[in-house]
Amino acid sequence: MCTADFMASTSKGTGFAPSWLPRMVAERMASSSRDGTTERAPDGVPFIETDILWTNTTNDPLHLHMSLHRASRSLVTSNPNTVTIDDAYSFDVAVSPSAPIPAVTNNGFGARLKASRSTSTSVLFGRLFRDIPDWISNVDIGPIDPGESLHFRYRALYSTPGQWRTGTSSRHEMYARWARLRLWAAPWVNGSL
Repeated sequence: MCTADFMASTSKGTGFAPSWLPRMVAERMASSSRDGTTERAPDGVPFIETDILWTNTTNDPLHLHMSLHRASRSLVTSNPNTVTIDDAYSFDVAVSPSAPIPAVTNNGFGARLKASRSTSTSVLFGRLFRDIPDWISNVDIGPIDPGESLHFRYRALYSTPGQWRTGTSSRHEMYARWARLRLWAAPWVNGSL
């Protein structure tokens, strides 16, 4: 008979208990609320905002990881504009956690189009279409003791740093689509036991 922590003993033999294997403990699917035509935004405008609040109700410390799955993203802009969408997140682990509003960008994408003037008086015009595929990032949150909670916040921020031009032929669009957050927990074992 096996009596070790995180082990199971049955008539079929011994092995890891289900509590030893990583498992998804929370999930959030958030969609963009502003996809489509955009305007100048010197400050970050949230396209996606969501958060997860989760409490360790077990009797054991756990190790947490957050999986951030972002949909493919697209942008359209005209000369000489810069358009970006940045992903930002923050988290706090405590008895009563309160994660700050994410403002510092962790990763994202953007594009800048600046066609130079030709030798004559006419201005070169350009339109840029840029797409990137979906991608997944993993955030190591670390250990969480029994009774503690995690507050995780995520934002996709749209901005237009630098020059900006509008006109009758200009077209500015951004599509962030959605983001999926999945919180994974596994047993936390330190070497001092």
